[in-house]
Amino acid sequence: MEAELVNRRIVAAVALACLPVVATGASAEGDVRVVLKFVKRDGRTPAIRFDPVSCPACRVLDEPLFAADNPRETVIALRVPRMRTIELTFDGQPGTISQVLLEAGDLAFRHDGGRIVVPLPPLTHDAITAAEVATHIVEPGMVLRFEHADPARRAGAYATGAFPERERRAADVLEFAQREVVRTLGLGEEALRRGWGTIQIMGFDTNAPHGHVDAPPHIHMHLRWPGDTGTQIGHYYLDASGLLSHNVVGVKGLGMPDRRFGRGETFTTIAPDGSTAYTHRITDRGWLEIADGGGRTCTIRPASGIGFAEGAIVACPNDREQPITVRDDLKTGILTVTTGAAVETFRYTPATGLLLSPTTAPSPAPSVAQPQTGIGPVR
Repeated sequence: MEAELVNRRIVAAVALACLPVVATGASAEGDVRVVLKFVKRDGRTPAIRFDPVSCPACRVLDEPLFAADNPRETVIALRVPRMRTIELTFDGQPGTISQVLLEAGDLAFRHDGGRIVVPLPPLTHDAITAAEVATHIVEPGMVLRFEHADPARRAGAYATGAFPERERRAADVLEFAQREVVRTLGLGEEALRRGWGTIQIMGFDTNAPHGHVDAPPHIHMHLRWPGDTGTQIGHYYLDASGLLSHNVVGVKGLGMPDRRFGRGETFTTIAPDGSTAYTHRITDRGWLEIADGGGRTCTIRPASGIGFAEGAIVACPNDREQPITVRDDLKTGILTVTTGAAVETFRYTPATGLLLSPTTAPSPAPSVAQPQTGIGPVR
């Protein structure tokens, strides 16, 4: 009865999610938040400092975890006037900084004596994600966000104490194991075809970007609804051995309390039209079962040892078992994913996680291009 009531409240959010956006009539006045990342050439480079004389209307943000300084970079958060072209200055000697990043892109900068001058484009809204270090792999109906857990950037809940190395490697494997299930069961294509939204597969951040304290260690696989309201976000928590312990689910925009699902309990992700998109069940052994709306079920179990840190086996209804391993080299920016005999290499920018590998194949020449009919070109 409780689950049925929860589902009805989720489905009721469709009306909210589909409402048109109404203009507020806000003027160009006011300010926006901006986060800039200064990538260091040398881990001994001192922290970069903002010069308030360059922008009297700007001020440094005092929000916790929006700023950082570590051997890799200095992250500075500011409030700046909205829709203004501004030249910001910071203290810094020539040759100490290799990049200045806004969001996932580079800003041009120059040196003026002992200062770094950064021309900031006019901004209409907050731009605060520069501290994220993640690679996004996009497939039909699905986005996988792979977080690069660098101990040099540790912050927030992971700033001190033992670094969650084993849990992070387990999350790496489980992200790609879930991707294999999404592919095998056709969950992404189904979400795309039926207009349900996009499946988001994620792990957890250890660098607390823009104040995101992503702890304890966990993974995600949620269906982001159009408009976001109604999205059910599961947090599948990892124990110290790299096995799954429990799931805590929150629903966006409905004011509903979180709900906990222990081992052996099934959590159903509801689509905007009320259909079952898929289900997750953590087994009594800390493994993971994922099923589609028709009940076809895949099981993800550890490949060896106790937990998922060393790899996983994905077993689906086609009776084919796929071993999966994941290795992330933070220094070279190379992510290697092995699924069965297939070895994938994803190259990324170590400072941002930006994917460098090609994502689409070039188009064929017009003389041989043809519709997908199986009929060859006329000679």
